[in-house]
Amino acid sequence: MTTPLRAGAALVGVATAAAVLTAVPSASGPAEATAAATGTAAPAAAPSGRTTVRMGSFNIHKDDSVLPWTGKRRNRVASQILGNGFDVIGLQEANGNTIFPSLYRKVKHRFAANARCAKIKGTRVRDARTRILYDRARFTGSRAISGRIRLDRSYAKSADYACYQLITEKATGARFLVVSTHLVNGPGAAKDRRRYRQTRNMIADTLAIRRAHRATWPIVWAGDYNSSGSRKYTFDAPRRAMRQDAGARDAYAVARVRKNGSYNSANQLRRRPWRTHHHVDHVYVSSGVGVAGFRVVVRLKGKLYRTPFTSDHNPIRARLRIPY
Repeated sequence: MTTPLRAGAALVGVATAAAVLTAVPSASGPAEATAAATGTAAPAAAPSGRTTVRMGSFNIHKDDSVLPWTGKRRNRVASQILGNGFDVIGLQEANGNTIFPSLYRKVKHRFAANARCAKIKGTRVRDARTRILYDRARFTGSRAISGRIRLDRSYAKSADYACYQLITEKATGARFLVVSTHLVNGPGAAKDRRRYRQTRNMIADTLAIRRAHRATWPIVWAGDYNSSGSRKYTFDAPRRAMRQDAGARDAYAVARVRKNGSYNSANQLRRRPWRTHHHVDHVYVSSGVGVAGFRVVVRLKGKLYRTPFTSDHNPIRARLRIPY
């Protein structure tokens, strides 16, 4: 039986986050807890240190006729996740009914996944089709402070979702909010405007989650944004929204060191790599988060992509310096 408190937490994603988060238990530290008791905002304390987190994002591609979800492809995806040094990774197109359960069985010895991303039975809330994995030896993930964000504020089948979770490093107590997102695909001004609205909705809800706990957690928004600075788009909608609404930065743009940056994160199932830095997959970070490096993870055989393909996307990995 679900308690009223847990039911309130589960409803983040049914309504907007700001409307329901008062029912979620606090995960703040002593300063934030005191502020919550007095009703005042917690002062932003100077960070006492920084910890390195290798944050990834990987659109693993849905189960379809182009790339069926066979046991062999599942194993290739698992190998990519396990073999590329990720500490935390956001997955997209990881449907909870057809793909994620079998994939998770292959990686759960290393990674945990306990965020509330799945379909809520008896409601119109669908599976988010995004997931968050974190190194279970190094981190814990809050189930209470996790859930879905309705990017379109709609329950339609065509609506898109994001998934979020508060992650805590065991050794240092460093906390940061992670979001895995997948915005609408397609060119044209109408789709760009929709991506702009989706990104603004996602930012609004994650900031509301943080405010509800009177916290100052760093935020990492990782995912397939289906947008870049390419002339294919009328404007880079997510980047504009991130700057305007959150003062957030694209990890690729500010990384001190880049590796394989000319290999696009969307490989498009072309054996000869598409060489352009206009990536559609991004890791955005809130103010104060440092970016030491950025890598596009590629599987090559000579100058060509190795086949069979794992996905039509290459994973990306940002080496972040998270303040605490």
